[in-house]
Amino acid sequence: MYRIAIPHRSYLALFASLIALATATLPANAQDRGIVSLKAANPTPTQTGRPNFYALVIGIRSNPYLPPLETPLNDAKEVEQTLKNEYGFNTQLLIDATRDQIIGALDHYRRTLTENDELLIYYAGHGFYDKDVDQAYWAPVDANTDTYSRWIIATEITGTAKAVPARHVLIISDSCYSGMLSRGAGGAGPATNLEDHSAYLERMLDRKSRNVMSSGGDEPVQDNDGQWGPTNHSVFANVLLRNLTAPPADEFTAEELFSHVRIQVAARSTQTPTYTPIRDSLHDEGDFVFYRVGHAGEVQPSPSNISYLPPPSVDPEKDAIGASLDKYEDAYASMDMHLMKAVWPSLSRAQEKALNHGISAPGLKAVRVQLRNIVETHDAGTAKVKCDQWMVYTWAGKRQPPQVNSVEILLTKNQQGSWLVNDVRPK
Repeated sequence: MYRIAIPHRSYLALFASLIALATATLPANAQDRGIVSLKAANPTPTQTGRPNFYALVIGIRSNPYLPPLETPLNDAKEVEQTLKNEYGFNTQLLIDATRDQIIGALDHYRRTLTENDELLIYYAGHGFYDKDVDQAYWAPVDANTDTYSRWIIATEITGTAKAVPARHVLIISDSCYSGMLSRGAGGAGPATNLEDHSAYLERMLDRKSRNVMSSGGDEPVQDNDGQWGPTNHSVFANVLLRNLTAPPADEFTAEELFSHVRIQVAARSTQTPTYTPIRDSLHDEGDFVFYRVGHAGEVQPSPSNISYLPPPSVDPEKDAIGASLDKYEDAYASMDMHLMKAVWPSLSRAQEKALNHGISAPGLKAVRVQLRNIVETHDAGTAKVKCDQWMVYTWAGKRQPPQVNSVEILLTKNQQGSWLVNDVRPK
C-alpha cells in the first residue's frame, strides 16, 4: 500500500488557488447547497418509551485489488441476525457493497431517522491507516490501490454519525486500524455502579451519544479466531456475538458490553479493542442502550430489510447527466484542456488560463477529481448539481491529501441532446 506525503506549502497554496482562480469571474451570489436541517423538535425517548432501533451491517470480503478475507461475510450475517432476532433491530445488510451503495445507505438514514431513533453501524472488512496524512479508511468492494477515490475515509463515517438526527449512534468497526476512526477523542468513562441500574440506563438513553467501538487500535487485527473459537468468525466478532447472545443482563449499555468484549479479546489475541466518543460530535455522555426482545417488554421485533441498496435510476435524463459529470471528472484526470473544453465549452478565457496555469505547475503529474454528496435537479433543458468536489493530485511523485470545495455545477442540453457543463460556481 502506498504512502502519502504533504508537499511544500507553496504548492499547496498554488493548487488550492486553482479552483478559486477558475471561478473568480463567477457571481458571488451562487446559491447554497440547499441542505435542510433534519433536527426537528422531537420528544426524548424517556417521554415516549423505548426508541426505534436501526442497524446498517456491512461485510466486505471480495475485492479484486486486495487479499480476500475469510470471515467478514459470516461476521456480518450473524451480527445482523442477532441484532434483528435478539434485540428487535430494523436491519439492513450490505454484502460486498460498493462505495456508492454504502454512502447511499448512510444518506438514507440521515434523511429518515429522528431524535427518537438509535442507529448502529457495523463494518467487517479491510481497513487502512495512512500515517502521512493521519487518516483511516474502510475498503468497499471497489476500493483499489491506485487511488483513494473509492475508499471510504474515516471522516465520512464519523461525519455521518455527527449529522444523523438519531439520539444515539454507535459505530462498531472490525478492521485493521479501526481504532483510528475516532483518534484523539479520548476514552469514554466507565459505567457507574453507584446508582440504580434502571435509572442509569434512563440517563444514558436521555443524553446524546456518538461512540466508536473498534476491534483494535492503531494495529492490524486477526481475521480468523483459529484455535480459540469457530474459524468462520474473527476474534472480535466471536467475542461480540458471544456477549450479545448471552449478555450479562437483559438491558445494558454499549460501554457495559464493551467492558466484557475488551477483556475477552485481549485474553485471546494481541489486539486491543477501544471504545471512544467521536470528537466534535456534541456527544453528551450518553450511551447506546440494548434491550433484549422478550425481556424488555417495550421493544418488539422490527421487520428486516435485507441487502438494502439504493434504488436504481429510472430517469434516463438523470443517467445522462451522471455520464456528463463522469466526463467532467475524466477531463480533469487527463490534464488535457481540449477534453476539458469539450465537456465545458463555455469556459471563459480567465477560467481557462487559471486551469492551464494549475495543471502545468512544476512537479504536478496527476490530478483526480471526484464529485461527492451529489444533489441533482433538472428540467427539460437545464440541470443543477450541488456537490462536494474532491481533488487529489500527485506532486513530485507523491500523492497529496484531498482538497474539498463545495460547488454548484450548472449543465445545459445542446441541440444534439447531450448534457454539457455550463458553469461551476463555488459555494
